[in-house]
Amino acid sequence: MKNAHREMLSTRQLAQSLGVSESSVKRWIDDGEIAAERTAGGHRRITVASAVRFVRQQRLPVHSPMALSPSAAPLLGEVDADAAESCHDALLADDAPKARAIITGRYISGASIAAIGDGLIRPALARLGELWKSDRGGILVEHRAVDTCIQVLSDLIAWLPPLSESAPVAVSAAGPGDPYLLPPMLSAMTLRERGVQSRNLGASTPLATIALAVERYGARVCAVSVSITQDPKRHSEWLDLLDRLTELGAGLVVGGRCVRSVPAQVLARAQVCASVSEIGSFAAGVVHGAGPDTRSKAARSRGAK
Repeated sequence: MKNAHREMLSTRQLAQSLGVSESSVKRWIDDGEIAAERTAGGHRRITVASAVRFVRQQRLPVHSPMALSPSAAPLLGEVDADAAESCHDALLADDAPKARAIITGRYISGASIAAIGDGLIRPALARLGELWKSDRGGILVEHRAVDTCIQVLSDLIAWLPPLSESAPVAVSAAGPGDPYLLPPMLSAMTLRERGVQSRNLGASTPLATIALAVERYGARVCAVSVSITQDPKRHSEWLDLLDRLTELGAGLVVGGRCVRSVPAQVLARAQVCASVSEIGSFAAGVVHGAGPDTRSKAARSRGAK
C-alpha cells in the first residue's frame, strides 16, 4: 500500500464504499467530522487514512471495501477462529495480498491492533514457526510471513489516530540478542492506539540503550519483549535497567515466550504480560495516571514539587 496515508478518495468514492448518499459525505466533511482537503477546483478530497478513522470511530458498515481502499481490497469481518485460520493459510501460501486483505479488513471493521496481533498474527506465526521441524522450507515460509506482517502493519501506521505533541511517551524494544521485530512493533502500535507516543527501538536492543531512550524521551513506561532466553551472566544488566527506570519514574513491562528467563528479582517488580492487549492496557493505565506508581520516593518527591 504505497503512500497509503496520501491515497485520496472523492466524496462519491467514500459514499459508494459506505452505501450512503454523496450529500451525506459532504455534510460530514463540512461539519468537521471527516478531515478533507480541497482541490484547486474546490472539490473535496479525503485521504484513505481519514476515511478509515471516521469509519472506525462511527462504527459504520462498509458496503464496498474496494472503493475505500482499492490497493488493499480488504476482507471485512471479525477477529475470530475463521479469520485466524484464513490468515495462517494465506501466510503459509506466501499470499501477501490475501494476508493484507484479511488484516486490513479486520482493522477497518473496528478491530484493535492488539486484537489483530493476539488473534491473527501471533497464532499464525506460532504455527509457522514449527514447520522447520518437519520441512526444510519451514524457515523460508516463516521469514516470508514475518516480512508480510511487518509490511502490512507498517501501512496501518498511517491509519492510526494522530497524537498531540503533549501525549505521554513510552518506549518499546526487543531485549538483548532478541532478533524479533514484530513484538515491539505491535506493542508500539497498540500504545499509539491508546493515545501514547511510542518510541520503538526495534530488535536486539542493549538494556543500557533502552534506559537511555527512556531518559531521553521522558518515557513513563518501558515495554520489553523477551522472545529468546536471556543469558544468566547478564542478569545484573536487567537489575541495573530496573533501578534506572525506577529513578526516572518509569514502569517496566515485560512479555514474550522467554520472559521467565528474566531475573526473578526483576519480574517481581515489573509487570509481566502474556499478550499485546495486556501490555497496552497496563502501559496506557500507567501513562494516563490510572496505574501503579512505580517511582522511587525521590522521584515521587520531585514530581510533587
